[in-house]
Amino acid sequence: MLVTPSLMHVKTRSGRSQQEGAIALRADAALSAIMPDGLAADQVLARLDAPVLRLGAERTEWQCIRDDHAAMAAAGEWADLLEALRYTDQERVMASGGHRVAPLISEGMRAALSGAIGRKDWAAAQAELAALEGLHDRNPEDYCAAQVVAQGHIDLALAQGKSATPGQISRDLLAEGASHFERAEALLTRFDPIEEMSPLLAATRYALLPGIEDAASVCREWYEDWVDLDPEDAFAHAAHARNMLPGWLGSLTGFEREARRAVRMTEGVTGKAAYAVFHITGVEALGDLSPTIDLEYFCEALADYQTATGCQHRANIAANLLAGIAMEYRRDPAASAYQLTKVRAALSDVLWNRLREVQMDCWTRGSEGLAFAMAEVFGPALKRGARIVRRGDGLGTLVRRT
Repeated sequence: MLVTPSLMHVKTRSGRSQQEGAIALRADAALSAIMPDGLAADQVLARLDAPVLRLGAERTEWQCIRDDHAAMAAAGEWADLLEALRYTDQERVMASGGHRVAPLISEGMRAALSGAIGRKDWAAAQAELAALEGLHDRNPEDYCAAQVVAQGHIDLALAQGKSATPGQISRDLLAEGASHFERAEALLTRFDPIEEMSPLLAATRYALLPGIEDAASVCREWYEDWVDLDPEDAFAHAAHARNMLPGWLGSLTGFEREARRAVRMTEGVTGKAAYAVFHITGVEALGDLSPTIDLEYFCEALADYQTATGCQHRANIAANLLAGIAMEYRRDPAASAYQLTKVRAALSDVLWNRLREVQMDCWTRGSEGLAFAMAEVFGPALKRGARIVRRGDGLGTLVRRT
């Protein structure tokens, strides 16, 4: 197979100069009302000497892989692309941050289509989709070609549905969306993910759920197939978690039950990490923690989630989430003393033992959330004049002598 520089985890031609250096941070004074220990946000950020990046190396690497393979597609190197896609899929090749390489290659192969969809240029999107259909026509027995085309149909159908004015989706648009899902389903049903040993095929089949009538009856079976093929892939849990939330196939009680079930399926490989993935996804969708969450169990699961890859991307996600939870409990500490203690302990573990650099793309509350996290853990030392520095596998404090 063709091994590109991206697959060897080094900077690629497209990635040179993309990784940014450290940046300066400023905080909004509005946060001061809930900052611990009477510290001001700007005061905390001024004491942070650890590296702070706008975009983490993991996301940069993912984009480089997409860009490299988009360039190959533009150059017509389809045979090499299909070979690379098949190899990385069946070998479960992982990029930094736990992201599988095969979906990134597939995204690169569909880059022209994705660009047209992003511009809402539906005519251009149809033309790009027709070009991908030609790839399948030339390789009708290759499941990788079928996957690329099927995912393209799904992407276009979902994008057109989201672009319509709520409550005013026309019959023509509904019919067109249905035809895209039918074509994708026809392409995928010719291949069995288990027989092909293909997590990518299982993931794409799972993506069919919004467009098929029997979604409720097959979603768990298709999710199980995906997890069986690649139990380390957090994207499987995240995809299923979204479907198990209220609003379509799930409920809050069912969501919690599915999160526990996901742990039972993968605990031998990634510990309780699947529980963390479910509830991280829940926060993204609901804007808050699910009321069904077992907070202590979740804190343990977050540690397993980061340990599974040992990467800074997940360490930053965990720190950001724990800081947000602690911030809410700080608003009424008397009523949430126990919960705040548990969350502070978990946040301390992440900052002291896991997080070596700050990646601002992971901090949903921006510099304010970062300042709160640092004050929550390092506040007493900061009040004595200490600075926050890299130390071992995490951060620590240092009083500089002059």
